[in-house]
Amino acid sequence: MVCLDTDFLIEFDRQQPQAVSRMESMAAKGEVVYTTIFNVSEYYAGVLKSKNKSALRLAKDYLEDFSILQLDEESALIWARLYNELRANQIGDRDLFIASIALSNKQTLITRNKKHFERVPGLEVEGW
Repeated sequence: MVCLDTDFLIEFDRQQPQAVSRMESMAAKGEVVYTTIFNVSEYYAGVLKSKNKSALRLAKDYLEDFSILQLDEESALIWARLYNELRANQIGDRDLFIASIALSNKQTLITRNKKHFERVPGLEVEGW
C-alpha cells in the first residue's frame, strides 16, 4: 500500500511523465493508491491560488480517484510520540501528520522529499 505526498499529486495532475509512469506501474500491480487529508489540504491550497474559476471543481473531481486517509486516534498518538522524539530535528507539523498517518496505516510514502521524510523512524519512504 502506498500513500502519495503532495508533490506526487501535483505532478501527476500535471501529467509529468515520471509521475504518470509511476502511477501506471502501481496500477499494473493492482496497487490501491492513498493520500492523506493533509496532502489534500496542501493540494487545495495550491488550487485556490489559481485564477481559473473551475479549478476547485476540477481538483475535487481529480481527488475522487484517491482513497483519503484521515487523522484518527492512532495517528494522533504516533504524531505525539514523533513530535516529542524529533523535537531537535523537526520536519514540520503537516509533514509529521502525513508521516504519522502513513505509519498508522502501514503505508509507504511516495515523495520527492525522501531525505526529509527519512528522518521519521519506521516510515517507509520511496522516491520517484
